[in-house]
Amino acid sequence: MGRRAPFRRLRASAAALAAAVALACGPTGPEAARDRALRFFETRVPHADPSWAAIFGYLERRFGLEARSASGAPLHRPAPAAERPEVAAVYRRLFDPAATVAAERIAALPSAVDRMTALALHCDRVALPEDFADALRRATEVGGYALTHAALAGQWLLENGCAGFAELRELQAAQVERLAALAGDREGAGAGHEAGYDVWIESLAMLHYLGAGSRVRPEWLAQLLAAQRADGGWSRGPREDRSDPHATALALSHAPRKTLSVPG
Repeated sequence: MGRRAPFRRLRASAAALAAAVALACGPTGPEAARDRALRFFETRVPHADPSWAAIFGYLERRFGLEARSASGAPLHRPAPAAERPEVAAVYRRLFDPAATVAAERIAALPSAVDRMTALALHCDRVALPEDFADALRRATEVGGYALTHAALAGQWLLENGCAGFAELRELQAAQVERLAALAGDREGAGAGHEAGYDVWIESLAMLHYLGAGSRVRPEWLAQLLAAQRADGGWSRGPREDRSDPHATALALSHAPRKTLSVPG
């Protein structure tokens, strides 16, 4: 076929790792934060949600970091009996490159952002709508979760060989600017979205994933570390009084290991 399986080669983010190392000073550094977050999943999260597979799969492949639920199961491979089986079937390809899914199953997903990212994940096997590029641009302009998922979808198009860098250069440049603006306004994100802290952390993760880790400022990572809760997790928003697994998984992507070597 000549096309790469998703996530076989991911961009290294040396700038992000350097920032994490610079902040690793004492018990509040990224390495300690990582260990507390892993403990949160091991003690408080009974099973994986299929939507976390992209995050934990990235951490396992890129950093060799394996998180486990309270049942002992690896979180980057959701069990077949996981909740939301319709989502699990679509995202199985994140850890099984041979997994396929019919276009009808993608179309049946209830969330527009899930449909967008699922199409990108399977773009070398499922025909994309003619207006898919326009849909990515519109989602980018909407901001919030639409922006972060449009950024993810665009990167998956590249990794699947469905688009070239030249085709997406202008769009990804716009996404980086909008992601950086969102990342620089944590309190605004918290006030504007019920899950504002979650989408704020996701904006940081997407900057790294698009190869723009140099745009993530040390003070943003400091804010991230300061927001970790006593149980090791992060909340979805300022009005939440409990830790959320999705926000915590995203936060883990910023401090997987303090002494990690970066592949060439």
